[in-house]
Amino acid sequence: MMRAAVVIGFAGLAGCVGGTRPMSLAESGPVSVELAGKSYIADLQPSGSGAVLAMTRDGAAFGNFEGLEAKRAAEAFCGSRGRAVSRAAYGHYVGGAWLFKGGCA
Repeated sequence: MMRAAVVIGFAGLAGCVGGTRPMSLAESGPVSVELAGKSYIADLQPSGSGAVLAMTRDGAAFGNFEGLEAKRAAEAFCGSRGRAVSRAAYGHYVGGAWLFKGGCA
């Protein structure tokens, strides 16, 4: 029993090793976000370099020129959790979605 507790304790610390810090919000999976009468999907997930927030529009893909709309939707998602989009979160357009590395801060 004691050995199991030690193994679990080390497993919990494994995420802290390697210079990456934990995400500021728990991973969310896809979450619906409403903003100005439009629906978006926010998906906050961990990555090797920290959190990544993927924003997609419900029903139609974003264009590569719609980064501001995607960032506003990301702000609404993070704001609903008492946070803001990380200032270090640069948007990258990938196949109809906008990815914000750094997620919510």
